[in-house]
Amino acid sequence: MNKARFEAFSDGVFAFAITLLILGIVLPEMRAPSDRDLGNALVHLWPNVLAYALSFGVIGIMWQNHHALFRLVERVDRTTVFLNLLLLAGTAFIPFATNTLGAYPTMHSSTFLYGVVLSFCSTAYNLMLMHLVRVRAFYAHVTDATVTKTLRAYRVGFLGYTIATLIALIAPVASFGAYIAIALYYLIPHGVDADI
Repeated sequence: MNKARFEAFSDGVFAFAITLLILGIVLPEMRAPSDRDLGNALVHLWPNVLAYALSFGVIGIMWQNHHALFRLVERVDRTTVFLNLLLLAGTAFIPFATNTLGAYPTMHSSTFLYGVVLSFCSTAYNLMLMHLVRVRAFYAHVTDATVTKTLRAYRVGFLGYTIATLIALIAPVASFGAYIAIALYYLIPHGVDADI
């Protein structure tokens, strides 16, 4: 498989998904609003803006990790492409989950849906990484220590998203906070991301 085309297609999906996020921030239709009405309507959009910022960060971090990972991968096979397509399918679903979370930030269903989508993406990422390790797809200069740190960092994300998703069934606001905490964790480089 052509690695350059693989990466270009992935970059396109990440860019498209991150662009779609803004469509979730919509002002309610108002007839002849006053300046105060418009100001109030804008203030009431804060959950949508927070969900947008969170998902923008999540997708941006996913794109950065994808770039860092495949910078060290020498070859891409059919299984890698399939697992990457699963990751991209989940990524393309993030804008819908974000819109739902922004519209209903304190509801079990919205925070659970958001967690399911991010857990799905994390699962695809972990499966893809484990496959790359199994088939020894990395360049020869990539050390075992780098691969081990990367595996650990990806597993933290999977565990974190799974726990946050389950928390959504009990305490949606706490779950929302956990999603923010996971994004903040990944702002600090880990594994292959730390080597850039």
